[in-house]
Amino acid sequence: MTALAELVARQQPGFSLARSFYTDPAIFALDMERVYLRQWLFAGPVSRIPRPGDYFLYTIAGESIILIRRPDESVQALFNVCRHRGSQICLQETGSARKLVCPYHAWVYDTDGTLMAARHMPEAFDKSPYGLHTAHVRVVEGLIFVCLAEEAPPFEQMADDIAAFFSPHRLAGCKICHRERHITQANWKLVLENFWECYHCGPTHPEFCSVMSYAHAYDSQRLARERTEFEAAWSEQAQQLGHLTGRRDRFDEGGHHFVTRTPIRPGYLTQSEGGRAVAPLMGDLHGYDGGITAFMGYPMNWFVACNDHAMLSRFTPISTLETEMEFTWLVRADAVEGVDYDPLAVSWLWRTTAEQDKTICENNQRGVNSRRYQPGPYSTTETSTRDFVAWYLGQLQRGGNAHEHTAGCI
Repeated sequence: MTALAELVARQQPGFSLARSFYTDPAIFALDMERVYLRQWLFAGPVSRIPRPGDYFLYTIAGESIILIRRPDESVQALFNVCRHRGSQICLQETGSARKLVCPYHAWVYDTDGTLMAARHMPEAFDKSPYGLHTAHVRVVEGLIFVCLAEEAPPFEQMADDIAAFFSPHRLAGCKICHRERHITQANWKLVLENFWECYHCGPTHPEFCSVMSYAHAYDSQRLARERTEFEAAWSEQAQQLGHLTGRRDRFDEGGHHFVTRTPIRPGYLTQSEGGRAVAPLMGDLHGYDGGITAFMGYPMNWFVACNDHAMLSRFTPISTLETEMEFTWLVRADAVEGVDYDPLAVSWLWRTTAEQDKTICENNQRGVNSRRYQPGPYSTTETSTRDFVAWYLGQLQRGGNAHEHTAGCI
């Protein structure tokens, strides 16, 4: 056994993590308790539960959470654990229910978790203390966030920044046009480190680089100058349309995220193959400005909205060497499939990129599993990944005995 504090102390700043951080089940368990379960996590869009009684399940760190739409249109987050003897109540990933009825002994709960009926209990039985346990839940611009901690961290700054940049897209009034999942055989930190940097974009994502002009700007001073000039001209044109531009960074005690509007490349209306429009304009947008709205926050909440569609990603650790990547694409609610949009055309860029990322993350994990793996230095373009790793180590040490021992750490 090795003390966690000693393992963290041996970590060299500016280098990738030691092998055990990516392979040790004991550290994975700490990751869930001290990192994931303490943060606001994106669970899904409200468009998954459009009507009162609609629900879906979100599973994280062994906990099943019911996200259900209430009669007043609000969203409730309930632990999927009956207060009688602990059976799970909702057994299907999605569904609709006026009341939640445990399939074991038929205890009945309201959609806010209140226990309404319990068969054959003593006459003096008080139902009020036996409602379903609730998780913190917030909805901003049609995006559902949950936090499973007893006390949730502040949410207001993140909500304000998301609303400021995404409100013109009116995501709450959109519908799902495509959704897919990938189970990646890699530790969640390798997956997230990959998505926090674009150092790998040139070698591994030719489609992405053909769309986003900033990807190649890292590799050429000439291309970097051209990108800077293009961005300045684009910003002026976008502002003339009344569209927000710029960036907000919140990497301090109050938040760990950024949100931005940035251009795609000259001549491109949206993030599609060839840059052509693939769906009707979203929300309050009056024209194509060739830009995207993007949000990224720790540990990994990541959304991208073009003028005509949006992509929402969700990253869920499953086990030490498994991570679920879920991607959902939205279009305007009144858009007609086959007439106004083709789901494969809308999802082309990030669907292709996600498949490539699954491959490179799994290759990365196989290499890290080697006894010959040693932490390597981050490049000058991997500052976001470096910062994420520093944040992660800080979170890992919070809230526990700094000198505790973790079984299996090597």
